Amino acid sequence: MLKTRKKWISILLTLAMLVGLMVPFAGTAGAVGTVYTALEVPTVEDDTTTSLGKFQVEIDPAYITTTTTPDLQQYMAWVELPSDFEIKGLTVAGTQATSITSTTTVTGYAYNGSNPGAVVTASDFTADGNGFKLSVGYDNNVVTSANAFNGQKMRFVISFDSVKVPAGYSGDIPVTISYIKGQLVNGKVVVAQVGAGALKVSAVKTESFSDAGGNVKIRVEETVAGKMNATDQLKLELPDGFEWGNVSTTTINDSTETGAKILWGDIAANNTANIIITSDGDTLKIKLAYADTNNDKNNDYESTQKSAFEFWAPIKVTDPDDAKVGDIVAKVKGDYDVSPTELVVGTYGDYEATIEAEDSNVTATAGMNDQDISDIKIKEVLSGSLIPGRTITLTLPENARWVKIDDQYVNPDDNKSELKINDIIDSDQNLNLVFSGLQGTDDRTAKFTITGQATSGDNEAELTIENCTVALKAGVTGDLKVTVGGSQGLTGEITVAKVVAPITVTADKTNVQIGKAAQAAGKIVITESEAGAIDSDGALTVTLPKDIEFNGTPDVKVTKGDLEVTDVNVVDSASGRNDVLEIKFKDDSNEASTIEISNIKYDINRVLGEGDVVVKIGGSAVVETNYQGYWDTNNGGTDKWDTEDPFFKSNDYAAKVVNAVCVTPAPGGAKYSASFVIGSTAYTVNGVQYTMDVAAYTKDGRTYLPVRYVAYALGIAPENILWDGKTATFIGEGRVVQLTPGSSILTINGAPVNMDVTTDLVNGRVMVPFRWVAQAFGAQVNYDEATQTVSIN
Repeated sequence: MLKTRKKWISILLTLAMLVGLMVPFAGTAGAVGTVYTALEVPTVEDDTTTSLGKFQVEIDPAYITTTTTPDLQQYMAWVELPSDFEIKGLTVAGTQATSITSTTTVTGYAYNGSNPGAVVTASDFTADGNGFKLSVGYDNNVVTSANAFNGQKMRFVISFDSVKVPAGYSGDIPVTISYIKGQLVNGKVVVAQVGAGALKVSAVKTESFSDAGGNVKIRVEETVAGKMNATDQLKLELPDGFEWGNVSTTTINDSTETGAKILWGDIAANNTANIIITSDGDTLKIKLAYADTNNDKNNDYESTQKSAFEFWAPIKVTDPDDAKVGDIVAKVKGDYDVSPTELVVGTYGDYEATIEAEDSNVTATAGMNDQDISDIKIKEVLSGSLIPGRTITLTLPENARWVKIDDQYVNPDDNKSELKINDIIDSDQNLNLVFSGLQGTDDRTAKFTITGQATSGDNEAELTIENCTVALKAGVTGDLKVTVGGSQGLTGEITVAKVVAPITVTADKTNVQIGKAAQAAGKIVITESEAGAIDSDGALTVTLPKDIEFNGTPDVKVTKGDLEVTDVNVVDSASGRNDVLEIKFKDDSNEASTIEISNIKYDINRVLGEGDVVVKIGGSAVVETNYQGYWDTNNGGTDKWDTEDPFFKSNDYAAKVVNAVCVTPAPGGAKYSASFVIGSTAYTVNGVQYTMDVAAYTKDGRTYLPVRYVAYALGIAPENILWDGKTATFIGEGRVVQLTPGSSILTINGAPVNMDVTTDLVNGRVMVPFRWVAQAFGAQVNYDEATQTVSIN
């Protein structure tokens, strides 16, 4: 028991020792909270002796050990500029030294509140002067134990007052701090940078202009103090076809784009009159005036601080044939080291405006009224491009008519229109876009006129035709494109919407014959293109072609979505036939819905031709523009749509579908094509797929099929297929064909024909050799070995 206890004590002591090793110790090289921050980062010139910036040392928390004797090196680090730099003047924690040698010691103080809390020392300067040792510690002659740092934030600043920058140096000038002891961790901070040029020139305000010319605002900045002078010149040279106009150095006026202004610094004692800017054709020359009145060139440099100024300069187009359209690029030349070497001072081009749709992907629904289209933006590329008095026309295609412009109803008759002729659609830069009415024999063209005052300078106008709607013809989908015209010169086509059908329709197909009643037709499935596409205020209709009527009322149900059917009826059309199925709904859908129409039966008269039975899906639920015309403000009723003159009277359906095929021509015999695959229960007749209850098989090289499906493939009506328990009889095309299971004799109208196989009876089903029966009725039989398919025509 004693040994076990001693073992546990040993383990606990070991753990305690490990925990102690893992706890951070104040004053280690990895102490958290030491940060070096640049406070000033000036741009300087190489090959000069100048002041660099300053940086701050922050230690949070800082711990200084108080002792009875001075301990000045509790924290230590090596502080170093790049090689070939030489420190000549330095301020450390508030103490400045103006002459640095290898034996210099600079002693400052980090304050804890208003009292010295630590001593900061720079010493041991290198012989070439680019580095020194930085120490932080305690001196009991200066710092009391009460004021020493003990978990408080410590801050002090080091400033490089005078440093020789070597020739050829460029880019950032970093200070590197290397850890020696305590809480001065490794780090690096940038305290200055050598600029790319003595001057920097920029175009702070440019214009797009035509042959009339324009103005540019130019800024000149010193990257190094004292570089601008009265002897050297800065030159800006324009390309061929352009020249500078005269530049004024009076007080700057941005509204008139004239004058000049000192931005900062002490160039020419802040007097723009001492900035001399002269135009010499394509070259602009910039310099300072001499400071002395004798002009004896004894006082070249006239700035002691980094300075900058701006001025407006006019640009003239002297030869349009030489002037290149696009950016005007001036070459930056002269006596200075300057950046950049090229400067874009404007854009030159012909008078031009653009017209475009803001969103060409807006979706509109075919057959419906008051459909949103994209806003249309008209922009000047150059000021003055839109000319007062000129016109812009927007012509819709055949399948569309204007309903609203600027959220107001339009009407060819101005007395009935909400939007009146001469109403302003939009204004910008003192230009107006005015509505001038609907034009053309079919009123598809909206005309607009520009009024007001032409723009100038860089005040290009932007005019918008917004909140527009159109009426759309049913059955026409795809991009809705507006054709642009008018005397303003804008041309082309712009897509303002994507027109989609409100519904998609699919159907199964069956075969039907003339002169018969209650014939099954294929199921019809109607799907909304989006929620609410079927308008519950109207009715959805299924209209049959001429010579076909509904036999009874089909079943209608919603198989997907939240549409709710309230009423289903077969109604008489204008012709007095029961050829229209009408479906009504409670509310619009919130989820795109699918409707299934089944148990459809047709009565077909004897004059229907051979081919597809095409059914039209329409009604006021999906087609409005066949009974609504322009909005009429003079109409006193609640519905102000003109119903006497609709937009598209003849287009009354949204979709068509084939759900039956008439296989009996009038007056000739039936035409059939059918195919069967060996081993499969699927077969097709006239392109429609059906399913047998027994698969086709081969025996002795012949294909056998159940007697019923042979008849179907040959177009023989079910009632003309007879089985008396002994003999299978087929009646059609003026022929009576009989077969007996177990016999190889086939009779045609009583005449025997010897087959090379027998008729089978399999599991109570009569299986007949297909080729012999088909040929007995005049059909041509083919067999494809590769696909195992038997077909007849």
